[in-house]
Amino acid sequence: MRRAGGAFDWEIEMIETHIKDSLLRLKDAIAGADAAQIKQSMGEIDGALAEHRREIDPQLRHFLKNRSYMKALALLQHETDIPKGRCAGRKDFS
Repeated sequence: MRRAGGAFDWEIEMIETHIKDSLLRLKDAIAGADAAQIKQSMGEIDGALAEHRREIDPQLRHFLKNRSYMKALALLQHETDIPKGRCAGRKDFS
């Protein structure tokens, strides 16, 4: 089945898995203060957004565009309590 942007469901799943893996690496890199890995992970995320902007979920696109990386990760992990706006007081979102 094709979705927005003409991509197949399996293509979207692959794109989202790549983004999720990059977000997890970014989170670990931030925790470890690994500047080189932070830069690499952000580059991967920015590249995926630029290349697949039309195919990815609009909310995911919004989070990535605004660098709300923990919200994007929460969305990809199927969390349901993603705060609106300025994180609604949650400390585990950037």
